[in-house]
Amino acid sequence: MESGSREIKEVLRREARMWRNSLPEALRQELSRQICALLTEWQVFREAEAIYFYYPLGSEADLLPAARLVLEQGKTAAFPRTAGEQMDFYQVRSLEEFREGAFHVMEPAGGLRMQEKAPLILVPGLAFDRRKGRVGYGKAYYDRYFRQFPHAVKAGICMEGQLAERIPMEAHDIWMDYLVTERGIR
Repeated sequence: MESGSREIKEVLRREARMWRNSLPEALRQELSRQICALLTEWQVFREAEAIYFYYPLGSEADLLPAARLVLEQGKTAAFPRTAGEQMDFYQVRSLEEFREGAFHVMEPAGGLRMQEKAPLILVPGLAFDRRKGRVGYGKAYYDRYFRQFPHAVKAGICMEGQLAERIPMEAHDIWMDYLVTERGIR
């Protein structure tokens, strides 16, 4: 089953990436704006003291406007930085504090390493399903991180077109607590 699951995940990755990359930029920006609007009105988001974002890579949903709002409100915003097989989140005080890191992802240049027990983490992915299964980029950074912080509130972020019928979840895969698309929060 595991080898079949890997093959299915590779197909899902490829199809979701092609779909997302085919979106006109103006539409991707509009869908991102709708996702940010839903997030900033969401009670879980509004009540969170620490929110962990991701810096959009390529055609991912852009949550930087929501991060800017969090910073303006004086709340804690953090972004991931990788070192080898490890990923940690680092607090930022401005959206100007980034440099290009591994895999061409923008990462915090400095900042305090976060150790919150139950932050709200906004999780990118290539495909999700309605059961809140996730297919990422295949490096398992988020899965490893969530094992260290099992009480983190995990919200998968994607556009409706990235939803798959069913994602084969393996023992090491971590389920999302919520799924956020431009059509709502489940």
